[in-house]
Amino acid sequence: MEGRTWNNILRVFLIFVVFLLDDATSDIDGRAIFQRNGLDEVDEVDEPFWELLTGFESRPLQPVEDRNWKSPQNLGQVSGVSVDPSGNPVVFHRGDRVWGYDTFTQDNVYQEEYKGPIEVNTVLTLDPKTGDVIHGWGNHTFYLPHGIHIDGFGKVWLTDVALHQVFKYDSSGVLRLVLGQRFEPGNDINHFCQPTSVAVAPTGEIVVADGYCNRRIVLFDHIGNPLYSIQEPWVNLQIPHSLTILSDEKVCIADRENERVLCINAGLPRIKTISFKPPYSIPLLGQVYAVASYRDMVYAVMNGMKSRDVRTTGLTINPYTQSVVDFWSPESGSFWNPHDIGISPNGTALYVTEIGPNRVWKFNLM
Repeated sequence: MEGRTWNNILRVFLIFVVFLLDDATSDIDGRAIFQRNGLDEVDEVDEPFWELLTGFESRPLQPVEDRNWKSPQNLGQVSGVSVDPSGNPVVFHRGDRVWGYDTFTQDNVYQEEYKGPIEVNTVLTLDPKTGDVIHGWGNHTFYLPHGIHIDGFGKVWLTDVALHQVFKYDSSGVLRLVLGQRFEPGNDINHFCQPTSVAVAPTGEIVVADGYCNRRIVLFDHIGNPLYSIQEPWVNLQIPHSLTILSDEKVCIADRENERVLCINAGLPRIKTISFKPPYSIPLLGQVYAVASYRDMVYAVMNGMKSRDVRTTGLTINPYTQSVVDFWSPESGSFWNPHDIGISPNGTALYVTEIGPNRVWKFNLM
């Protein structure tokens, strides 16, 4: 008991030191390269104190490539990955479909409906040890898959940018809910335009990144009734591509073209008493394609910019100090075009999918 008390005192001291160093900056190879975004009002650093009392370690888990993992073969563009409550990675891929320059009209209408839905299973559950496909569904259903999110109850949330819709399925592939209008792009509360990602709050609210055209965040209650959208000038999203929700109910967004991770107070779960605050922004030096979180550490994948000599890499971000605390990538090769990231509920594994190589990487969290 005495040793535990001293450990807690040490943790409190370390958090105090982090607060003192909160405004530190350095270059891309440093540990704290970010500074506050210059807004007049910024959220206070509010890392949940209860984590100190439950033995949470301040140091984040480090992703280390699993050399025994073999990515499944013969996949289409692997646009999404999530992990079910049993720890099995589940991927969402495009089969024989490729998103090209002529796939949509200038009004964002899908041009390849005549091909019909993808014939093969697009939702694949993988063996977490080997990478073998152990279960699949979603054939003859989707046209251009994008995002996948598995909530704490095992429900599977999918977005299709061709259909402009969001879907909720049970773990067996039975459809439970549809949001948006089939093949109808739009910007009102009942339409999407190429939605990219979904996250579900512990209180049940559904958060959708309505990404490529509308560049907004849309919220629904637990049964799919629309609540409101977030697209105010102070947010200024440029392709919100991926979402994750922290324990303090902030929604962190991979704001792809703005090259940043943006965390906002979206009013969860107190929908009727929303008190928006200015977001805090974590600027990066490349397009941020995906975010996921575990114990309030945000793990992200970023496509580097060759013109600025910034490599494609994974990053670990402390959103409360607004700093990068780790860089990581495969040891046996390198990322080429990472598109999504998923973390197992027990924090033992992290998965990254790529479009182009059409593969899945597994990292053990050490």
